Amino acid sequence: MAKTGKILAAIIIYGLFFCVQTFAQGPELNKADLQSIYVAHLQREGFLPTVDTDGDIQFKVGGVNYFIIIDENDIQFFQIYMGFNLGSFEVEDAMQAANIANRRSKVAKVTVSPERMVVSITIEILLNTPTEFAPIFARSLSLIRNAENIFRDNIREISSARE
Repeated sequence: MAKTGKILAAIIIYGLFFCVQTFAQGPELNKADLQSIYVAHLQREGFLPTVDTDGDIQFKVGGVNYFIIIDENDIQFFQIYMGFNLGSFEVEDAMQAANIANRRSKVAKVTVSPERMVVSITIEILLNTPTEFAPIFARSLSLIRNAENIFRDNIREISSARE
């Protein structure tokens, strides 16, 4: 009888643990739910967000387009993206400037697409829940801007040294 009681107690404890884990994760969110969360926050902050054709959230900061990339298969993954054309700068110079910016920046990643002659700057963060982006949103934009400034300063310096 005591052995049966222990087994029953173990099953109940295991069942409760499993239920608590499932409850803690919350309801499943789809792309529309994530869009609503991000759009609502951006609107509260005074931005004018739109949903683009890919279902990502587009908004402007200082005339520059930014995007919150939505991955409904990984709701813990939060990414803000911005990009710009490389212009007349050499790809090799851009790669070197991107490496410098990546070493000197926190969180932000600077990448160069030689085929498209585009520079992309992103922040990528894992969050417990999608709503946790709100307290770090302004800092994330600041980190992207910092990486962009480092990149632009260095590409100018590298290009002028080449001439």
